[in-house]
Amino acid sequence: MIKMFTPMEEKNLSYVLSKSADQEAVLYLEELHGLLFGLAIAPEPITPTEWLSIIFDEEPHFDDAQDAKICIDHLFNAYNRMVGDNNNGKLTFPFNMNKLNKYEYSLIEDWTYGLFLALSLKPDIWGITEEYEEMNEDDLPEDIADIMDSFSIITAIALPDEREEIIKTVPGQPSKDPEEIEAALYDMLPLVIKVLQDYSANLRKENTSRADGLAIPADSLKQKKPGPNDPCPCGSGRTYSRCCGSN
Repeated sequence: MIKMFTPMEEKNLSYVLSKSADQEAVLYLEELHGLLFGLAIAPEPITPTEWLSIIFDEEPHFDDAQDAKICIDHLFNAYNRMVGDNNNGKLTFPFNMNKLNKYEYSLIEDWTYGLFLALSLKPDIWGITEEYEEMNEDDLPEDIADIMDSFSIITAIALPDEREEIIKTVPGQPSKDPEEIEAALYDMLPLVIKVLQDYSANLRKENTSRADGLAIPADSLKQKKPGPNDPCPCGSGRTYSRCCGSN
């Protein structure tokens, strides 16, 4: 059983994706879920203009300003629902690895690609800085090493053409064939997701404790709609009040 969007979300988001200017490059629903999942579990919010540009790489073909507003609302509603589920411990890896058919493995690859896109937006909020990227693996803090390994596993699943460069054979050990490597990566994916979620939750707690005793609401990571003078998240280049928010 695959647990991704609700039936209403799936209907609404399919409509949103139909507005993409380039239907050959548009995200699949599984990729969109992976993207929103990655945004929802992030240690800090990522602004809409950053992630909407992934969904709409060109200016989308909305019917009018009201249609644009409806589509943006559909995306925010799904994102905010997933943030709430994550805060309440209900957002989990959506695949049952014990009951998969061959078709569903391709869906996992699509979903992981969306997750990869989200994680690639701002790796620094996960603690992956240039300082650590240049360090030897043995010198890395244990938690940073775990996160970097998690990112590598996700990248190897999301970008199969680059898998051989990402996965290194342990010196003295025989190389595994591509099917064995793929199976091992997929088996590790649920644990990798749990590592990311736990690490992110710890970062949020640390940030809360540094805020001079001020409580941060549980829904503080929910995406707020832009203000009237903010750039419109649809990517038109106009302000929100003169574009999607005009109605």
